[in-house]
Amino acid sequence: MAQNLALTWQLTEMHGWGLVGVHTALCLVDRKQPPLLLAKPAFITMRPSTQEKLRDLSHGYEQISAVSAKHGGRALRLHDCVALHALGNGFHHGPPSDLYQGEGNIGVIAFEDTLFNAETLKRARHYDRIIVHSTYNHDLLVAQGFTDVRVAFQGVDPTEMPLLPRTGRFGDRFVVFSGGKIEYRKAQDLVLAAFRIFQARHPDALLVTAWHNAWPHTSADIAESPLINQAPVIDAETGRLRISEWAAAHGVPPDAFIDLGFITRPQIAPILAECHAAIFPNRCEGATNLVAMEAMACGVPVILSDNTGHRDLIRDDHCLALRQQTPVTDKAERRRGWSDSSVDEMVAHLESLYEDRKAARAMADRAKIFIRIDRNWRNFAESFIEAAQ
Repeated sequence: MAQNLALTWQLTEMHGWGLVGVHTALCLVDRKQPPLLLAKPAFITMRPSTQEKLRDLSHGYEQISAVSAKHGGRALRLHDCVALHALGNGFHHGPPSDLYQGEGNIGVIAFEDTLFNAETLKRARHYDRIIVHSTYNHDLLVAQGFTDVRVAFQGVDPTEMPLLPRTGRFGDRFVVFSGGKIEYRKAQDLVLAAFRIFQARHPDALLVTAWHNAWPHTSADIAESPLINQAPVIDAETGRLRISEWAAAHGVPPDAFIDLGFITRPQIAPILAECHAAIFPNRCEGATNLVAMEAMACGVPVILSDNTGHRDLIRDDHCLALRQQTPVTDKAERRRGWSDSSVDEMVAHLESLYEDRKAARAMADRAKIFIRIDRNWRNFAESFIEAAQ
């Protein structure tokens, strides 16, 4: 395959896909091998230093867009170029993949929908190679007969996650953090159930959440859980989820809960610096959970469900793993590997972090070193680029 790389998705520092693109592009620019961008970069979302390094990539995007316009939307073949195609669940591609094909074409995906019907397999086999971000996804594809599947683990940017002292923003409360957009897969229902029990024993406990997302309607499927009465209501005026009301309706006292709303990337590290624990009982992760890695990088003791993509983070006694996993009902074969964590085990882990703060800090320090040294974005980009060669 040719060495030049083209990216079909938007570069932004607002979400996981965008960060994959940004850090891949930064690495390629440093190598004097700038990528061709096939989607308009969102420079407004980037830090000034990132904008400065990547600004010149807009010229390539503008030139290829002009060529595409002259061809009336017909697909273009990119000579001497490998195109990396961003894929969603079901191996569906985005609009740029309809416009551009490389001399080599690689699918890039982190999937949670595990239905491999004939149409899905046909779409997946269109690509010369597939790059995934977890052993879980790799093994599922190998089981379907794919022979060229590579893994590149996502990471964090240590310069974006400074190690900050605790300021006492939340007083002397025992602060538990939970992050990730509300949905059945992310298992906020389990978080509420466990925290409700834990807080009843420890009134000083405070649950701080970053559960919002730009597509609030996607939270509706959390109502599948038997542990809750309904999904959060979307406020008619703001269009945002009424998360605090939802938590209160499920037994968490209002004075023991803080909804952070939408937070920017510069706000993440200062918030995590105030936390004594972070809990992620996610039912499935197609990658390795960026929010969990950010918490670990900031030195927060972390509780992780022992399933799917999380298993690539669980090692060397640097987190508390939720080992009691019950497979989720999956008659349609869309949720292979998904599982429920034990609420009792979640409470037990919170208790251990509460009772032995010294041991919790030592564990968190081990995780911090692992993430900041091994699972940083530069290591990801190097392995990702190598996987595409």
